[in-house]
Amino acid sequence: MRESQFEEPRMRAPQFEELRAYADDAVRQPGFADIRRRARRVRRRRTAASSAAAAVAVLVVTGLGYVATTGSRGGSPVAVPTPATSAADTGWPRVTSVAATGSKDLYAVVERCRECGPQLYASPDAGATWQRRPVPPAPDTSDTSGDVRTALIVELGNGILAWKERRSIKLEDLRTSPSGTTDGGRGPSANQGLWITVDGGRTWRRAAIDPEPVAAVLPGTRPVDCGLLGPASPCRIYAVNPVSGRFAPLADQPPGITVESGWAGQTSVPLSAGLWVPGLDPATRKPAVAASSDGGRTWRTRVFTDGVAAEAHDGMIATMYLPTVAAGPNGTAYVLTYRADLRKDTHRTTDGGASWVSGDSVPEVPDAGFVTADGGHVVNTGQGFLADRDGGGGYAAVTLPGFPAELRRQVPIVSHPAAGRYLLALSPGLLLSDDGWKWRRVDTP
Repeated sequence: MRESQFEEPRMRAPQFEELRAYADDAVRQPGFADIRRRARRVRRRRTAASSAAAAVAVLVVTGLGYVATTGSRGGSPVAVPTPATSAADTGWPRVTSVAATGSKDLYAVVERCRECGPQLYASPDAGATWQRRPVPPAPDTSDTSGDVRTALIVELGNGILAWKERRSIKLEDLRTSPSGTTDGGRGPSANQGLWITVDGGRTWRRAAIDPEPVAAVLPGTRPVDCGLLGPASPCRIYAVNPVSGRFAPLADQPPGITVESGWAGQTSVPLSAGLWVPGLDPATRKPAVAASSDGGRTWRTRVFTDGVAAEAHDGMIATMYLPTVAAGPNGTAYVLTYRADLRKDTHRTTDGGASWVSGDSVPEVPDAGFVTADGGHVVNTGQGFLADRDGGGGYAAVTLPGFPAELRRQVPIVSHPAAGRYLLALSPGLLLSDDGWKWRRVDTP
């Protein structure tokens, strides 16, 4: 069986010639040609992998955070100084991560040069104005002189954000280190810095897990899997408390499905669109999805028997075998499952997963696509956009007005974090849409 053209190997030992590209990929969407080059490496190595989209998701979903910072709570606009940059720097400033907790509330992480460190900005008016917010302090390590500090954010509820920080050791420093690590023994791209805010980034605190299970994920908040809070076996789904920022496992976990760390990142689900958990059937290893419309009190699990059974390589499962889920309001969702001919089968539900209808197959895509405001489904094949406009299962080529032509033949990952908000980082700004069809560019600070 041929591997997916969108696979990306997980890093193990330091790979000096690829480390710079790996760090940049975590904060910049790859072009289609880059994805094909990665696929060739995967076929040579015969290792399990994750897609470029899932790689970013795992960075976000591998830990959550800690500690309160000090800073102004006024949220007034601030002047942004222009840092010095070297002639070798290109592509700066750039937006490395974006989030939305509503149709108006936007957040962006901006880097102004490679060594400048991340800055956080918030907009209460869909990008018309931006306000500087404090960021969590850098991790207290013995030596960070060779590191590049980057960060990703993900929305967990209204004003609730997770901050996932990475410190990527610079290529030239690794080449001079026989062990491939710094004095602290952190290794390349060591994950450090896990934070949470419940007030839109004005203050930050340490996250903690309460051992006592809770009955449900509260409305307007996002569930997280075990990867966000650290490795666990078995992997469980957690809810966040929107007041305290603490986490607790759900009392009733999704039944009849195997879930592992990071697999929850295979979704494009806005806040308040129900719970959707992708995974595998434990008996057949076929793709499966568990759905809940009442916060996880009750679940419906569907095994897609026409999907390909997952294979493991070196104990790891390539994410191409996992289903991807794109959901919208009112119980509408689309699931893509992998086929042996490198295509994806489409499945649609309009009742929260109680019943499913199969549609066309589409060329293999690296993510779930997104559900438009009127219930359609859009995917990017790398050759352009395909859409099922009316939910009839037929996909046809479409053009999204305002979406830059130079991106239509790449595979930018469109986020659908909140109802009425679609967005894509486009350094040094954002692409925004209210309905998923018509797009506009918004500048960031």
